Amino acid sequence: MKKRKSAVCGLLTMCITMGLGTSVFAGEPETRATWDSYFKEDFIGYSTTQAHETPMRWKDNDSYHYVMNTSGFNLWVISYDRYYNNRTRGLRAIVPGGEWFITNSVFEDHGYVRDECRLNITSATSGVSGYLKGKWSPDSIGSYPVAN
Repeated sequence: MKKRKSAVCGLLTMCITMGLGTSVFAGEPETRATWDSYFKEDFIGYSTTQAHETPMRWKDNDSYHYVMNTSGFNLWVISYDRYYNNRTRGLRAIVPGGEWFITNSVFEDHGYVRDECRLNITSATSGVSGYLKGKWSPDSIGSYPVAN
């Protein structure tokens, strides 16, 4: 009886230890909460007069921009550096609904120094307009499809 009790206690201790070890070593998913900026819900259209421009944000590395589009229509997105130079690969990115990366060269084109950037956003389709919804980050983590 004593042997059985000892074996059960040992097995229980091992299971608890393994359960705790898994949660400690698995790591928590990375969060974007401190990096993301929600879009101001402006009414946007296809023309540049109906564009939304994000506030300037620091770009700390040569990663993609992250964009989450929940507007219900495709977005035409341009990445500008602080001097309004277009740094978007292909000069623009068409961003469907969901989470996407945008290839840009803001960081690289300034000698690998920290620089500021902003996004200019319109509807990607003539005749389609609506309220901009979603969020963005000048730098990225994780794995999402690339829009451009």
